[in-house]
Amino acid sequence: MPETDTDGRSTEGMVDYDANSLAQKQHALRNSDVISELAARISSLPGLLNFTDYGCGPGQSAIETVRPALTTWQKSHPSRPLSVCHADLPGNDWNGLTGLVFGETGYAAGPNAPLVQTAVGSFYERMVPDASVSLATCFFAGHWLRTSVRFHAPETIWFADLTGDARQQMWQRAEDDWTLFLRLRAEELQPGGYLYVSSLGAVPEEGEINQTAASGRGIYRALQAVTASMVEDGLLDRDAADHFVFGLWFMTEAEARKPFEKHADLDEAFEIDTIAVIPLDDGGDLFSAYLSDPVDYARRYTGYTKAFAATSLRAHLFEPGAGAGKDAQWLEDEFFRRLDALYREKTTIYACEQWHTRVILRRR
Repeated sequence: MPETDTDGRSTEGMVDYDANSLAQKQHALRNSDVISELAARISSLPGLLNFTDYGCGPGQSAIETVRPALTTWQKSHPSRPLSVCHADLPGNDWNGLTGLVFGETGYAAGPNAPLVQTAVGSFYERMVPDASVSLATCFFAGHWLRTSVRFHAPETIWFADLTGDARQQMWQRAEDDWTLFLRLRAEELQPGGYLYVSSLGAVPEEGEINQTAASGRGIYRALQAVTASMVEDGLLDRDAADHFVFGLWFMTEAEARKPFEKHADLDEAFEIDTIAVIPLDDGGDLFSAYLSDPVDYARRYTGYTKAFAATSLRAHLFEPGAGAGKDAQWLEDEFFRRLDALYREKTTIYACEQWHTRVILRRR
């Protein structure tokens, strides 16, 4: 069975998030029409209209996720009481987020401005009162597992390249977490309200490991290559590296549907509007516009990767695996120096492809 670290949250303490969250910003903007449509569908629900964004993060993407719904409600019901709840872990940069909400590019000023609230905790626990949420989103967050996980997996540092018992155990944890997430949101959504979950996803592909192509495979294989090079150079303990796996899972469409097929309570709680995996038209290379300058291209990929990966790497690889008399900070700096060099040399070989798993549910 996997060894779990129940003290460490997989996503807590992300590094320089707003400056390196291009994918999150793009995703919020791509989905503005969907959010507006869902907001319009529920605009006649009774009482306060509340938008809750689970796993909101501290960046401008949180603002752009909320804005389309508020604009829709303010136009159709100019005097209707509205509220927004940003929900995330204690380690989120709450001061940074609040500054954006109430800043020039925020949404908290003007006529019929909403009441702004925060819910601090894990979305694998209850976060808001029963039946209080009209429209909920969870963007680029639900693929993180409830806790960090340790497997003996010397061949890889991420779920998609796991094989055998390790892969099955990892999927069981991911399925259990997804089921728990849905049950909690069923309690918090009001009847007629909508939940929109969009996370990085995966699609069937012949010839891939496990016959599945997962989002970000280039990035995670680049991270594996850097990890292996530091082990070979004696900078990281081999046993620590062999047991490190990022605590996430990107679902296929079939995997996203499983809880509704297996659990009658969820089938009764939700009406399925959409469950699908959406490819990106451009193939998903976040920084293709910068390919003419490999140095800039590498810098952007390194910054983006550091924003979501540095905390997990430090807590579960650099600190327990420090070798050759080096401390965790030195190892982190060296790791991302090597990653930058790898992207400068290999560029698109390690590009980030993206597929998005879209789940839209209506609370019965």
